[in-house]
Amino acid sequence: MIPQVHLHSLCLLILYLATGYSQEGKFSGPLKPMTFPIFEGQEPSQIIFQFKANPPAVTFELTGETDNIFMIERDGLLYYTRALDREARSTHNLQVAALDASGAIVEGPVPITIEVKDINDNRPMFLQSKYEGSVRQNSRPGKPFLYVNATDLDDPATPNAQLYYQIVIQLPMINNVMYFQINNKTGGISLTREGAKELDPAKNPSYNLVVSVKDMGGQSENSFSDTTSVDVIVTENIWKAPEPVEMVENSTDPHPIKITQVRWNDPGAQYSLVDKEKWLRFPFSIDQEGDIYVTQPLDREEKDAYVFYAVAKDEYGEALSYPLTIHVKVKDINDNPPTCPSPVSVFEVQENERLGSSIGTLTARDRDEENTANSFVTYSIVEQTPKLPMDGLFLIENFSGMLQLAKQSLKKQDTPHYNLTVAVSDKDFKTLCSVQINVIDINDQTPIFEKSDYGNLTLAEDTNVGSTILAIQATDADEPFTGSSKILYHIIEGDSEGRLGVDTDPHTNTGHVIIKKPLDFETAAVSNIVFKAENPEPLVFGVTYNESSFAKFTLIVTDVNEAPQFSQHVFQAKVSEDVAIGTKVGNVTAKDPEGLDIRFSLRGDKRGWLKIDPVTGEIFSVAPLDREAGSPYRVQVVATEVGTHARLSTRHTSFEEREYIVLIHINDGGRPPLEGIVSLPVTFCSCVEERCFRPAGHQAGIPTVGMAVGILLTTLLVIGIILTVVFIRMKKDKGKDNAESTQASEVKPLRS
Repeated sequence: MIPQVHLHSLCLLILYLATGYSQEGKFSGPLKPMTFPIFEGQEPSQIIFQFKANPPAVTFELTGETDNIFMIERDGLLYYTRALDREARSTHNLQVAALDASGAIVEGPVPITIEVKDINDNRPMFLQSKYEGSVRQNSRPGKPFLYVNATDLDDPATPNAQLYYQIVIQLPMINNVMYFQINNKTGGISLTREGAKELDPAKNPSYNLVVSVKDMGGQSENSFSDTTSVDVIVTENIWKAPEPVEMVENSTDPHPIKITQVRWNDPGAQYSLVDKEKWLRFPFSIDQEGDIYVTQPLDREEKDAYVFYAVAKDEYGEALSYPLTIHVKVKDINDNPPTCPSPVSVFEVQENERLGSSIGTLTARDRDEENTANSFVTYSIVEQTPKLPMDGLFLIENFSGMLQLAKQSLKKQDTPHYNLTVAVSDKDFKTLCSVQINVIDINDQTPIFEKSDYGNLTLAEDTNVGSTILAIQATDADEPFTGSSKILYHIIEGDSEGRLGVDTDPHTNTGHVIIKKPLDFETAAVSNIVFKAENPEPLVFGVTYNESSFAKFTLIVTDVNEAPQFSQHVFQAKVSEDVAIGTKVGNVTAKDPEGLDIRFSLRGDKRGWLKIDPVTGEIFSVAPLDREAGSPYRVQVVATEVGTHARLSTRHTSFEEREYIVLIHINDGGRPPLEGIVSLPVTFCSCVEERCFRPAGHQAGIPTVGMAVGILLTTLLVIGIILTVVFIRMKKDKGKDNAESTQASEVKPLRS
């Protein structure tokens, strides 16, 4: 028997190495307190440890919570005889003692602890096979309204008992959208955002959910699971905005006054109000029952409506749902009298105005609510001063406030003005308003310009917009500072583009002609401007504007040599550094405002990599490019007008009638540039029927008219020949000196 025991022990020791029951890698040792972890459910007859005794000990004794499972041999071999069950007992507390031959304890007893380790041998189980709950429509998403619970007998400190909840079925499923969600750890069921929006007991009063629970945190294919059914009833949401409230202004009832209420779906909510408009005075409050009060009288004229929010929160201060909008309209009472538009309302009426003519409209205001009986006013004349030539000269329309002549036309010599007292009344109040009616002279005089022709005015086309270029003056013999004598100036001819405007000085009736839009020599070098002077008040019947109300002047716009303009300020091009010499790398475009031809050149090409076609603006490489040496590489392109012709104009018109010699300096754009000076005679004289007329007597040396014409033609011919020779000479010299590239990037000094 003994050899068999040793053979069996060796086999068990090999298994022990695999399962790791020993401490510190030892399978035997002296008697001392020890702890052994053992997994539940393992095969029986497993050796745990071999205790060794010191003389005089000859045997061992095992006591404690053995449960007839744990045994010890006389030689100290500790083992168990059947599988352990953690759920029955998770820890076995044993004692081992060493005995001598007489059975007396010579060592120990020492505590031996057996810790039963859990394995996943228990299925999670729901506490109920069916759950029932209810939820209000529009409840806050994520707030649980029902919990499902399951238990697992495995060790809660291990994944074996870690439960994972999941909704696997929702019936009905609308548009494949889940209205419910579950916290996979707590089992709390709540609404999704879609469910909070879409649940409606009128459409679907109930839903059925199938909920599953898995152990191992739901992460293992070998986990156990269970399912349960959940029936959910959808109830109507009582967290709704109340109907708009109407409050009569300036109430004398004791405050606070309950005006409306809100209710959360469940008791215990904490209510508050939020002022949307952040008024300094917020006259509303809410109690913890959800009743809303106005705390003081309201004034519609101060504020006619209030909009604020009611909020419900839980005990943690979290909002239970969306805020409700509360509307309060302040109902008007007739607590405001009509008000006059001004201390004295002034109107004008021309003498000899026909009966029934409108003088003006008196418009009073009432601060009470518009388009109600409280703000509806009527008008009546209480008194007229003076009563000359009679009383009742004026009539006021009862509802509109329009004043009219009632009995006869007025004459300024009778009285220059009248004072009326007008009663403006609503249903409870009356206000007296003062009205002054001035009798003004009839508009029977037209404006007369001080002169009909303001001559010629020469301006450069770059004269600033807003500049005042001319003052014109007309007078009117009607009563000063009235609509009959006020003068408005209009340009009626010669300015179709609206480049000019006229502002009238209200005190002097002087018209200041200003530039409203830029002048343009190319489109309008000479403009014959015609003004018309008018009154804002219509002329009396039979009187019309005549030639005295018109004036003119001639605007001469001189040319300004404007520089060419590029189509854009920056031109960019991307090119590989290994392109062949002569490759086109880009091009530029420009336009001259005068329509002249343009020549292009480069400036700042420090590395000499580029050249430009002077006519087309195309840019080419003339040397190898190197990205490392310069990227991006920047150069300037210069656009220059070509010197094909010139126009000679005058700066003013105050010239004596004689011949002038004008020296004209001409240069070209060559390298180097060449220049020349031309002497041009110019004769100023009076023009008669588009011909030059210079009165002269029969003095010696004075040519006849025919001779003068011949001399003039000869002179012009000579000037043309001189200019032609100069330009030909310049071109020839330019060709000789063309060895220097026309692409030079810097301008060189002129050479004579």
